[in-house]
Formats: sequence, structure tokens, C-alpha cells
Amino acid sequence: MKVMEKFGVPEPQWILDKAESGWLFWRRDPTGNNARVKFRHDVEVLEFHRSEHELEEVEWPDKLQPSNSLTMSMALLFCIAVTFLLPCLLFRNY
Repeated sequence: MKVMEKFGVPEPQWILDKAESGWLFWRRDPTGNNARVKFRHDVEVLEFHRSEHELEEVEWPDKLQPSNSLTMSMALLFCIAVTFLLPCLLFRNY
């Protein structure tokens, strides 16, 4: 089963634009995430295939492991020790 069927992968945020030279090119839509691809000029879309990276499953935040409070407190104590004790030990001879 594809990710697209399970989660409904959002459509890409691209706009087909025309350069001053007359060539058509794709650019990102800066207006927001809810906009779809917009065409300023007449185009015929025959096929659209998603890239492999667009079909990859995303790790959702609720599935990630919560941070361990003991690990966080030990890291905090280490940072405090390095910040205050290390300069005292290095500069006590001066």
C-alpha cells in the first residue's frame, strides 16, 4: 500500500511561469501551503507522476520517542560544569 493512499500526500507547490525569453519554467509558490499548481498560460497536462521522495513515509512526531528527563538533566549539569568549573580550573594559576 502506498503512502499516498494511506495519508493523502499533499500536492506539490509549483507554478508554471513564463520567462522574458518566452521559455516556460516551474517555480515554487511562495503564497502558502494550501495553493495548488497554477498555470498562467495554456498548457496540456498529459501525465503526472510523483517522485520517489514524495512517496516516502514521514516519521510523525507522535511516533517519535519522548525525550528522557534524566538524560536532559545530566546534559544540563554537564553544560553547567563545563561553563563554570572549566574556566576556574584553567585560569586559577594566572
